[in-house]
Amino acid sequence: MPEDDEQRLAGVRARIAAITDPDPTPAELALVLRLLRSFAAKTPGAVEQLTTLLAGRADPGGIRDRAHALKGSAANIGATGLAAVCAALEDQARAGTVADPAGTADRIRSEATGALRAVSALAEEFAQRCPA
Repeated sequence: MPEDDEQRLAGVRARIAAITDPDPTPAELALVLRLLRSFAAKTPGAVEQLTTLLAGRADPGGIRDRAHALKGSAANIGATGLAAVCAALEDQARAGTVADPAGTADRIRSEATGALRAVSALAEEFAQRCPA
C-alpha cells in the first residue's frame, strides 16, 4: 500500500483498538465487522450525494448537512483525512460559500477512496477472525 494508505489503515486500526478490548471478544469482532461493512456500503452513496450538491453549488444547507453526516461517519471509523475535509466543507457551507467546489469534491473522492481501501482490508481481516 502507498504511504497514505498505510496511514489511513493505521488510523482506522487505532479507532477500532479504541472501541474494543485488546483481545476482542467474538461479539466485539462481530460489531467491528458490522461497522466496517456499514461504512463500506454507505460511503459511496454519501460521497456521490455530496459531490453532486457541490457541483450544483445551489444548496449550502444541503452541502452542510451531507458534509456533517459524512464527517461523523468517517470520524467514527477513524478515517481522519475524510473527516477533516468534510469538517472544513461543513464550516464553509455554514458560512454560505464554498471556495473551491470542484477541488473539494476531488479531495472528498480521494479521501473516501483511500478510506474505503483501508476499511475493506480491515473488514477482510475481521471477517477471518470472526466466528462463523
